[in-house]
Amino acid sequence: MQPQDDQRPLVSVIVPTYNYGHLISETLISVKSQTYENWECLVVDDGSTDNTSDVVSSFSRNESRIRVIRQVNKGLAEARNTGIANSAGAYLQFLDADDLLESKKLERQIEFLEQHKDVDIVYGDVRYFRTENPEQLLLSQSPENAPWVVQMSAKGKDVLLLLLKNNFMVVSSPLLRRSVVSDTGLFDGRVKGVEDWEYWLRCAICDKRFHFQDTEDSRTLIRIHPNSMSTDARMMLRSTLRMHQQLAAAISDREASRLNRERMAERVGFLGIEEIAAGQMFTGIGQLCRAAIMDRRLRYKAKWLLCAANAPFVSNARLQGMVTSSLTGSVAEVLHKLDLKKSRGR
Repeated sequence: MQPQDDQRPLVSVIVPTYNYGHLISETLISVKSQTYENWECLVVDDGSTDNTSDVVSSFSRNESRIRVIRQVNKGLAEARNTGIANSAGAYLQFLDADDLLESKKLERQIEFLEQHKDVDIVYGDVRYFRTENPEQLLLSQSPENAPWVVQMSAKGKDVLLLLLKNNFMVVSSPLLRRSVVSDTGLFDGRVKGVEDWEYWLRCAICDKRFHFQDTEDSRTLIRIHPNSMSTDARMMLRSTLRMHQQLAAAISDREASRLNRERMAERVGFLGIEEIAAGQMFTGIGQLCRAAIMDRRLRYKAKWLLCAANAPFVSNARLQGMVTSSLTGSVAEVLHKLDLKKSRGR
């Protein structure tokens, strides 16, 4: 597919980066290797202190379609927002600085959106690879290596219900129409670590249509390496909880509102477990009690209260097991412990 007669970039590839000078060359090469040529690539250097600036500048000197924008460190969401504000494309492609796009990613997805005016966001499948073994592509990061991307074509409530349970795509899988940003707004930096998930939820609330399309050579390739964004469980849970809290006022559908409330209670409970694991016993027990108050499902109320009551007396692993097991199993475990204590006291 050749560039349009109009020289205005049709697709804006937005690459936020912070200290990824050792990896971003591969990312930019994957952009330059796209079979679709009418693109611009905006690299937003979010206050890097390594050689990122030099590496990107060497690309931009030889490729006019690549531009670098430098700013003081503001975080991933603000870096993407800076890219959006300075972009000119009718379509937007987000790409993290350590990941890659297969060669026909832009071509296939632009072709689809051009032919399906009712679709706002088209997304594809994902594969994972390790820096030391790039040829081995994995379906997921889980030990089971099982596929996880949800394949669907839907909008509004149908998408919202799925997303309230879990995010179903990586940030670089979709190609968006610019109108999505006009209607939905920008990324929210207050939900660090789940900015993209929160954004797709707002897209669903705005009734945007999502469509899954998996074609050859059009997937996103996600790098697995030690420098990936922190997986601090407490930080992620706090961000996810904030996300659900912010969404509560925007969700009008009763079923979706109920599901959002249930997920919020679960996040509070899981945060309590993580607080206890981090040595914050009283804080964690308080969170578990709060989850029991918030959750309107009786079996979950009972489970959170059982966890709170047993937290001082069981190991972190056992407490985690009580959360993931059925209520019947949790109760049986507690009764077993009581029996053991009674027998010891005889």
